[in-house]
Amino acid sequence: MKKERDGGYHAIKGFAYQFDASLLKIFENPYAIVELEGKQDLSVENYHIQVKHRSEKFSISAITSAVQLMFRQFQRDNSSQFLLHCHFSDQPPGLERELHPEELARILADYSDSYEKSTVSKFAGACRVSFHENYHNQFEELLRIIRERLNARDDAEATYYHAILHGHLKDVILTNPIGSRRVALRSLRQAISSARTAIFESAYVEQCGYEKYLKAVRRRYTLRTVNIAAERIFSFQCDTATELDTLAEVVILLRDKYCPGPAYPPPYLTFRGDIDSLEIKKALWDAGARFNDGTGYHGGIFRLDELINPPSTDLNLKIVDGDHLTSLMDNVRIKEFHDFYVTESADTPRNVAGASHVFVRSFEDLLQVL
Repeated sequence: MKKERDGGYHAIKGFAYQFDASLLKIFENPYAIVELEGKQDLSVENYHIQVKHRSEKFSISAITSAVQLMFRQFQRDNSSQFLLHCHFSDQPPGLERELHPEELARILADYSDSYEKSTVSKFAGACRVSFHENYHNQFEELLRIIRERLNARDDAEATYYHAILHGHLKDVILTNPIGSRRVALRSLRQAISSARTAIFESAYVEQCGYEKYLKAVRRRYTLRTVNIAAERIFSFQCDTATELDTLAEVVILLRDKYCPGPAYPPPYLTFRGDIDSLEIKKALWDAGARFNDGTGYHGGIFRLDELINPPSTDLNLKIVDGDHLTSLMDNVRIKEFHDFYVTESADTPRNVAGASHVFVRSFEDLLQVL
């Protein structure tokens, strides 16, 4: 009964252990692309890994389902290698071994699919069981690596970075289909960099005052060299208090600055928050901000190709809904992502080197900043 009541606790702990194991693999393979929740829990190049954390002693029954999953993939592709990354209370961390023939026989005893004995023999040579530290010790080791590799100043900052990275992995899994959930050390660094920027913005406002902060933002946008030939996205966090006429003025200002003629790519706009996107589009159109949103007409079917390469060239703004941002950034090389927020900064669906997050109390302030 107690084990049943603790089911949620063990499930959450298991996911946390898996995320930490995934982060360790990314740090261990800094130039590789790691796939999450794809063919297995995680994959690094030709290695496919299942992750299990158990507080009890090791038993074959405890790993049966995980090994069966790996065996099923091996039947489809016998060139792959497999690893069971696990913790059991009676197994010393660092021990790695193969599965014995009698153990595999027990694991596959109730296996529903047919298989040949030669396949089992080959799988035995391609699969290893690797025992690791428990949840707490693995977490401590990961914090040490975060301090070293991501330049966290102390354990408190490393713990904060750890939470950011867990959130990043979660977003990668939840916002991408199977086969596209890829992470690399570079994307981890970008996630931390974006978080640092948001922290800096809020701290600057608090410590220096809002007016000084706006002056600093204005210098950022007026003194830098603008590559107007670059593809860029402007993201606006809106709510029911957003003045749509003011927002339209800001959009027109961005249009005139970043798309001065037909030879330059129109900027992409996206809006998020508790507001009706149709009301925003109506306000923009009424203000003379002509745009393409990939639908061709109100109520039309969204077509990504039509958004990227519109049939009409006289529309010098593009609007993309948040649901389509990932697809857009997979197909267009976005150089800049500008996020204007009132309460919470946005995560970029894909890593962008030129990501900027700007806090504003009112979009009217952007008329002075941009």
